[in-house]
Amino acid sequence: MAASTTGVTGTSGTSGQNSEKNTKTVTSRSLQDQFMQILLTELRYQDPMSPMQEKDFFGQMAQFTSATQMEVLNGKVDQVMLALAQAQTSQNLLGAARLIGSAFEAKMDNRSIRGVVESVALSNGKVAVRSGDILVPIENLLSIGGPGDAP
Repeated sequence: MAASTTGVTGTSGTSGQNSEKNTKTVTSRSLQDQFMQILLTELRYQDPMSPMQEKDFFGQMAQFTSATQMEVLNGKVDQVMLALAQAQTSQNLLGAARLIGSAFEAKMDNRSIRGVVESVALSNGKVAVRSGDILVPIENLLSIGGPGDAP
């Protein structure tokens, strides 16, 4: 009987891994349905002379419950990470706003650029400063002078 239990656990684990690789939208309800189908199939085809032991059954249920709870937790962690990333972007944009009116020097495309920060913006998800028609990513800034400093 041990081979049968191992086979089902292995199949269940493989199915969950394939589901994760194929799509992130698998609901815990569909995972519960898959688990129950596998468990019922195992019970249906088990050897009547050597039925599944209670400890094996409860062990599989505990593994499934843990896997479901970890899936829910992962989803919540993803949500928190997205919120933190959005908050960090907002914080960076607000911090860069303090640079408005400051002279700067930057390096872009192997050339030096000097100007005065007129505004700040998001460009491709990154904070950038604008001077005239030039949009300079903040990571390209080499130095920032005081307000009103001539470039």
